[in-house]
Amino acid sequence: MKIKKFALPILVGLFFIACGSTNQVVEANTELDSMMQRESFQIDVKAAEPQVTTAIAQIGSSGMMRPGNTISRIDVTGEGYFVKLDGENVSANLPYYGERQMGGGYGSDTGITFDTTVKDLQLTKNEETHSYVVTFSVDNTSESYFFTIDVGASLNSTTRVRSSHRNRIRYTGVVKELED
Repeated sequence: MKIKKFALPILVGLFFIACGSTNQVVEANTELDSMMQRESFQIDVKAAEPQVTTAIAQIGSSGMMRPGNTISRIDVTGEGYFVKLDGENVSANLPYYGERQMGGGYGSDTGITFDTTVKDLQLTKNEETHSYVVTFSVDNTSESYFFTIDVGASLNSTTRVRSSHRNRIRYTGVVKELED
């Protein structure tokens, strides 16, 4: 009976200690601030995260996915996919997994590739988290893309792409200095 008297207060105390919030302070990243001020950076894409539809789910259940991949996250590490922004110029080579709503045809590019001038570029800094949101649009020969890129102080990024002809897709990656 003595054990029960002491066990309950100890368990309740441990519960409150474990549930306490932590106040982690995110420090500014001067390298990131410099890249954003120059509007010059490169994102190396590590994973594609397509919008899951019935057609994509059927591919997933067919056994055609590489080991370790799922229909909602496809690892593309080391395959050379990127987004580069250099002032007014933007280029990208991104894989596309998803459904095309219109356009395309035999011999047309299946990925998202372009090297052109950026439109409506906006860079917004969140002073509290030291992160950035980069938005811009691109007109390709027959398709328009709308990009929203979230970049954290840890240099991890999430790139969301909306298209005039395809379903949405998201990419995760790492931001680094622009390579020549």
